[in-house]
Amino acid sequence: MQNLTHMRLPVLLVCVLLLFAVCAQAVTYTEDGGMIVNGEGTDDFTTNDGTNSSYQNQTVVTLPPEEEGEKGPGPTFVKSEEMDFYLTQDDGSMEYAEMVSAGTVYSQVIVNGEKKSVETCRLMYNIDEVPDEKRFAIVNAQKNGYATMFYKASGKSDVVGRFMTNRICLVLNVGDNFSKVWVDGSCGYIKNSSLIFMDGRGEQITTAQVSFNGKTKSANRINIHMNGKSKSRILADLPCGAEMTVFSTTEDGWTEVEAGGWHAWILSKYVTYEDLQAAAQ
Repeated sequence: MQNLTHMRLPVLLVCVLLLFAVCAQAVTYTEDGGMIVNGEGTDDFTTNDGTNSSYQNQTVVTLPPEEEGEKGPGPTFVKSEEMDFYLTQDDGSMEYAEMVSAGTVYSQVIVNGEKKSVETCRLMYNIDEVPDEKRFAIVNAQKNGYATMFYKASGKSDVVGRFMTNRICLVLNVGDNFSKVWVDGSCGYIKNSSLIFMDGRGEQITTAQVSFNGKTKSANRINIHMNGKSKSRILADLPCGAEMTVFSTTEDGWTEVEAGGWHAWILSKYVTYEDLQAAAQ
């Protein structure tokens, strides 16, 4: 009996070590606090955008906390305060709008159950005195890929969420070290060093749609990138027909856009202009 006891301990230890090794290899945490489980599921993120970039053989499992105080993979996550938006109508009246994604020029909202793209300047919401050149920001997290939003203006505060680089934020208040922002339905504080401030882009705006082989009605989805380089970080994939605001193009075939709450770059061959004259410029 004593010999059996001595044998069980090494076997149990080996099992624990093997279980730990499998879990460590199978799961990694994503920028948004979720997990990537390697080698399982379908490749939902693979797209043909000519850059040979994909999330092949990975399943993204999003794990946002549902209850206040719930423990995530690391810190304690809490729910953010709620924020109301109102759309100014042509007659001057105000209509409640559910914000879907923000942009410096156009934002996606839901009004009376209908999703639409509206000029961001027509949206009214609670904002402190913020300089015009800092009314908007994009997440600047090129090293880690994400920035952390805190419940208070302190790195020791509870975490509201994590947001990927190049995500567009509405700036509500600018502080010395932290700024209060709204992004993706959450409101909280992000370090100024993790933000690039910008204004509302008042110049002439060009609009376009995502396309594949010149067709905006297609089942293909196209990658958008952090910058205009073939090996840059993939931010998301957009369906054909998705609306974009175009800011600039490069000679080597990239277009700078805003789309779906992202400030991003897309290969120019996947851009179809709604105004054909704009495409010729």
